[in-house]
Amino acid sequence: MFRAGLYARVSTNDQQTLPMQSRAMREYAARRGWTIALQVREVGSGAAKRVAREKLLAAARRRELDVVLVWRLDRWGRSVTDLLATLQELEHLGVGFVSLDRGSGSDHTSRACHGRTAGYLRRV
Repeated sequence: MFRAGLYARVSTNDQQTLPMQSRAMREYAARRGWTIALQVREVGSGAAKRVAREKLLAAARRRELDVVLVWRLDRWGRSVTDLLATLQELEHLGVGFVSLDRGSGSDHTSRACHGRTAGYLRRV
């Protein structure tokens, strides 16, 4: 059973999608039988320091997560460089990454999750 870390983010307090993002990710994890080990929410622009995301990455570094789940890919990365760097770090740690908007991820192993994300990035 995978231990999932869920990351939800909006750019401003005016956006009302945090509950929707969290619900969609919880449902996705539940359908796969994953345990939600950590769920974080963040409000801030892409350029801002993301304290909650760093908390999630720290849990991955401690090997407390098997997969990171996000609602949309643009909720995770501040830039293409940042996105690639964090995905590479997660891959190195053996932690999968699933973005619901890209159809990334499945019940396969973490490596399969990374393969799909890498394929998406090559198409961008």
